[in-house]
Amino acid sequence: MLRSSKLSNAGLKTGILFLLLSGAFLMLAAAQGYASLKIAAGAREVGMGETGVAGASSADALRWNPALMVKGAGIEASMHHTLWFLGTSQSSLLIKRRLGRFSIGAEAIYFSSGEIELRDSISSPDPLGSYHFADLSLGLGVGVEVVRGTRIGFVARYYHERLWSYSDHTWGFDVGLNYTPLSGFDLGASVLDFGFDMHLDAEGFKPPMTIRVGGAYAHDWSQNFATVLNLDFLYRPYDKEPGLRTGLEAKIFNILALRAGAKFLYMDEDLKLLSPSELLTFGLGVQHDWVSLDYAIVPYERLDLGLTHRISLNLAFD
Repeated sequence: MLRSSKLSNAGLKTGILFLLLSGAFLMLAAAQGYASLKIAAGAREVGMGETGVAGASSADALRWNPALMVKGAGIEASMHHTLWFLGTSQSSLLIKRRLGRFSIGAEAIYFSSGEIELRDSISSPDPLGSYHFADLSLGLGVGVEVVRGTRIGFVARYYHERLWSYSDHTWGFDVGLNYTPLSGFDLGASVLDFGFDMHLDAEGFKPPMTIRVGGAYAHDWSQNFATVLNLDFLYRPYDKEPGLRTGLEAKIFNILALRAGAKFLYMDEDLKLLSPSELLTFGLGVQHDWVSLDYAIVPYERLDLGLTHRISLNLAFD
């Protein structure tokens, strides 16, 4: 049963509730909680085809593979804000601190639908009122390099969701593994958002667990030019949805980064290739000393969002 029908049973006299904010966030949230957590984190990784289980950098590693927290600068912070139409937005803050072979991190992710009009029919001239739904996810994590080149990470998560007059919370966790067999070559695996049941009204649902495995290869061709190649395979068991992603980053003078990626697979009753209109992603980044700014443009034609724009601000201190 969709959540829109739950709302109608909870107080409307007749009719069906219509979510007049078009787009897949509302449609997905009706069938499963925390659909916003399926939105990939970090403009750098998003511009590289939504890849990062072995190659995510900055504090964004918490959302890709908590084992990667052990790598990078001593203190890192990443801030993201994405605004879609009609007030739909997502904001996040991620922070990590490396302490020798150990690293600790924290994050907060907030998604809001904005105000949604409530009507008893599509043709109703006047709304009955308005409501919104919101997701909040908080995480505390730790990572450790157990032996040289092998890292593990764990994030404990708290989830809270509100939809109209209903709200509930639950707990979950992420686990990750990172292995560096050769200099510049990384392998990674993670299980993200493994959570317990949450209930809005009578129906139970879980956060959208995602399993990722993949690799990354970084190579410095000269003092002023370097590349990173990522390859990720993902699977969402509750949706039975696989995905294959790849991405490339070229760094020039350690100042400018150019990025591109491709997303190949999705599931719609049968396994299918993404259409050319949604296949490619692009991005760029600029870095100066301890601050960097990343931008990505990603098409979501299948979700009726068109071209979406992502911006991330990252800080790094040794």
